[in-house]
Formats: sequence, structure tokens, C-alpha cells
Amino acid sequence: MAVEGVKEPDRVLPTKVSPSTSQNATAAGSTVTHDSMHSALSYKFDVPFTDFVGRCFLRGCLWVDLLESWIRKKQAQADAKIDSEASWRCHFHVMGWLRSSLGAASCTAAAGCLIPVFAGSDHRAIVPLLFLLVILYVALRFGHLAGIIGTVCAALVFEIFLFEPTLSLAINNPSARNHLISMVILGVCASELLGRRKAPVVYKPW
Repeated sequence: MAVEGVKEPDRVLPTKVSPSTSQNATAAGSTVTHDSMHSALSYKFDVPFTDFVGRCFLRGCLWVDLLESWIRKKQAQADAKIDSEASWRCHFHVMGWLRSSLGAASCTAAAGCLIPVFAGSDHRAIVPLLFLLVILYVALRFGHLAGIIGTVCAALVFEIFLFEPTLSLAINNPSARNHLISMVILGVCASELLGRRKAPVVYKPW
């Protein structure tokens, strides 16, 4: 029996949800979840290289790479320069020996040319002293080594082919022997003193 003035509460009737609405809600939820995961992953991996510190770090790495490549290039140029200087030194060293050999050969040839001229002369004893002029020229022109070697070779040529007895290392004339010894001593000393001045100019690397 119902009491007057009191109303019975309305019964809430369950509403029927359509399957399409449920699927849409599920799809929307999955989309939101996927978007949130993508945002979280993007934030996790992109933030260190998108902010100011990350950009500075990448820029620093780029500058370090450029500096390293520049250092490698300079090192390669320095190595090439060292190799070039070594090759030039070797070249001028060989050229120096060739010049010395040419000067010594010229001095010996000049001594040989004087033998037919003074072979039968009574003044052949003073030929070694006159030949000092040739030795001085060779030392100044080709260096001290050329002068020293040329002096020794010229002395052997005079001793063997100019003074009696020929084809022998003995000399019968004491004056000729003394002049020849004087030529060797003065020629070696003059070549050592005068030829050293020419050597740095001739054999100095460019």
C-alpha cells in the first residue's frame, strides 16, 4: 500500500550500447594510447638532440671532426715535405760527388796535357809549382774534394810520366822531388781552405 505524498524512486533502466559505438570507443582508446606511446618515445629519444645542449653537443662533434681532418691533412703535407727535402738532399749529395769527380778528372787531364809539352824540357822541375794555379782554380770551381783528389792524381801523373825514371815512383832529381812534395802539401792546404768557401754555395739545398 503506497503512502500518499511519497513517490517511489524512478528505476534506472540500463541503456543498451550498440556494438558500433563500442568499437569506436575501443579504436579511439587505442589511438590515444598509440599516440601517447609515440609521444613518449619521441620525447625520450628526440629531446637530448633538440634542445640547446643537444645542438651544442652535435655542433661540437662536427667541429672536432673537422679539426681532426685538418690535422690529418697537415700531417700528410708535413710528411710529404720531409720526403721531398730528403730526396732533394740526396740529389744534391749525388750532384756534389759528381762535381767533385768532374773537377778531379779535369785536374788530372790538365796534368796529362802538360807532359808532352815539358817532357824534354830542362825546366820540367818547376812544373808542379806552376800547376798549383790549376789546383786553386779546380778547388774554387768544384770544391775542396775536387782540389784534394786532383792534387794527388796530378802528383802521380807527374811522378810516373814526367820525371825520370818514367813509369816508376822514384824520382832521380832532388829538386823535382822537392817541388812535387811542395805541390802536394800546398795543393791540399789551399783546396781545404779555398774549396770550403765554395762548397756551401754549390751543395746547399734550394
